[in-house]
Amino acid sequence: MNSPSQSLFTLTQGAGGLPKLTLFAPDGARAEIYLHGAQITSWVPAGGAERFFMSRNSQFSSDTPIRGGIPVIFPQFGTTGPLAQHGFARLMEWEFMSAQAIATRASAVFSLRDTEDSRRLWDYPFAAELTVLLGDNQLAVTLAITNIGPKPMTFTSALHTYFAVADLAATTVENLAGIQYRDAAAGWTDHQQTQPALGFMGEVNRIYFNAPAELCLSEPTRTTLIRSEGFADTVIWNPSATKCPTMPDLEPTDYQRFVCVEAAAIGNPIELAPGERWQGTQTLLA
Repeated sequence: MNSPSQSLFTLTQGAGGLPKLTLFAPDGARAEIYLHGAQITSWVPAGGAERFFMSRNSQFSSDTPIRGGIPVIFPQFGTTGPLAQHGFARLMEWEFMSAQAIATRASAVFSLRDTEDSRRLWDYPFAAELTVLLGDNQLAVTLAITNIGPKPMTFTSALHTYFAVADLAATTVENLAGIQYRDAAAGWTDHQQTQPALGFMGEVNRIYFNAPAELCLSEPTRTTLIRSEGFADTVIWNPSATKCPTMPDLEPTDYQRFVCVEAAAIGNPIELAPGERWQGTQTLLA
């Protein structure tokens, strides 16, 4: 439990000299969020252990994405449009707006606006807000996007969550039976999940469309419930022993230490009229 004198948050210099906010919940939970990308890089529930994977090869620099935690994907998922992979929000400096304690929880809010550079890539004025709510063995992350421009805009998005796992071969994602998915590892072909649980015996790179609102990441010694609201789809990814060594910001065996389960809006891109607002939330329960 935090002492009455302990700060709700600290804002310090993190890896690579990038500013990092550490948020403390009254119940003892904590999270770390870099202003670069508004990226959550750590979540430790009260009395628990670290739940997120972070690559030791991640380059903490202002022009490079951070590998691990929860990258914010906006306004394009993957290579589904004309922008560079996963858009630009994860590469931009967000502004820390506020933090507050709410009973046994703590929240922090970060904001991002379009810039001249972003409009050269994607010519739409927008206001983005990321809210992190921490405590009671939960982490809720809400991404809100408002169209502040004069014309309609369309985007795809995701919260690209890297969960730390101790034994990949014994890890499964459950509650997927009957769900349609697109398999990037099998040439972007479409399939239907036949088993309720997905294991990781090789490369997994799937977009599950209209996924259940609650999934379970099951490990031998713990489970994590993953709930989503406003995000219709779920992406599940692990690069396997084959792909992992080809990625310079991962160590060759890092694939054994994480599974990505991502709340996403891909199959039906979000369309916002001028002045309209959308939000999606991913809630994790330890």
